[in-house]
Amino acid sequence: MLKKNIPNKAWQAVILLPGIVFFLLVGPVSFLTAQITNEGFYIPTKIAEQKIVPGTQKAVYLTGYGSMGSKNKRQQIYEMIDKTEINSIVFDVKDDSGYIDYNCTIPEVVNTGAVKNYYDLDEVLDEFKEHNIYSIARFVTFKDNVLPRARNDFAILNKNTGKPISLEGSTWVDIYCEQAWDYYINIIKDLAARGVDEIQFDYIRAPSRGNIKSALYSHNEDGHDKVWAIKNFLAKVQKETEPYNIKVSADVFGWVFITENDQGIGQLIEEMAPQLDYIYPMAYPSHYNVHFMGFADAEAHPYEVMKYTLEKGFERIGDTPCLIIPWVQAFSWDLHYSETEILAQVNAAEDLGIKGFLFWNAANKYGTVESALLSRANN
Repeated sequence: MLKKNIPNKAWQAVILLPGIVFFLLVGPVSFLTAQITNEGFYIPTKIAEQKIVPGTQKAVYLTGYGSMGSKNKRQQIYEMIDKTEINSIVFDVKDDSGYIDYNCTIPEVVNTGAVKNYYDLDEVLDEFKEHNIYSIARFVTFKDNVLPRARNDFAILNKNTGKPISLEGSTWVDIYCEQAWDYYINIIKDLAARGVDEIQFDYIRAPSRGNIKSALYSHNEDGHDKVWAIKNFLAKVQKETEPYNIKVSADVFGWVFITENDQGIGQLIEEMAPQLDYIYPMAYPSHYNVHFMGFADAEAHPYEVMKYTLEKGFERIGDTPCLIIPWVQAFSWDLHYSETEILAQVNAAEDLGIKGFLFWNAANKYGTVESALLSRANN
């Protein structure tokens, strides 16, 4: 028990001193995290290793069900990581359907029927630690086919029926609903407390296709634009996660880096970047318009498309501390993407001074990525 007649500051010094000495001895690869108690004492909660230099995350994406839920698949990925420069994994914690893929025990979340428990997060993070893997938890945000059905009051509604509207093949959470923000933030705090290194928001936007004219955002009582909702959600996440050792990031369309309006979905990088540690443009060459940059087929020009997109992003986020790291197309669309096309995108990023990249393949097939990275390591 701490004696009340001893000044708080003196006790804080006593409590923190061993950790500070350890920090000085170990150096910059580790750092203290601390929390303040009701009595005003700062108590170190853990010594957290810095697995990577910020901005050097090189990752592959894994689904919750098919990959994270399979020990054999995880082992295959670990073997690839041990052989290549990959040092991170992006994995689903809240997937495209709205399900919570890990063993979440938050009662409010369990009661929605969202928890699938495909994998034990603590077990997985222990495995990551063995291989010194930086963990990036992909959190599909407002596209959600579970929560709006369990809580209609959280949903974007159909103004004609008053029921949750389906857009882009799914129901959506109202981006202005602060109760829903809090629901999501409670999950994020759970992830942070378990030791996840980074939370990555995907679908952090309003829906862009379908019967948009019938969409009712009933929580937008003050008539704010969509940019306001996205910015303020991120600001709240940033504030609520300050006591934790976790980075915050977001995926955006590649086109968001180029166009200077929010295209009706709320993504404006000038407003998002100050609340983020990283922003990940999905600059897949296959997803650009015909004749983009004057090319008959943008997909045939991966280097040029990637470089142009990233340059536009640099111009717009200015001197914010947010770092740009691109998603790389590691799949074939209209054209077959080989080692050459994959490395062209990586080279475009590196030529701009970017030191990280994330590989996207929805089927989680990374044989071509592995051979591409091994070939460049041997050159």
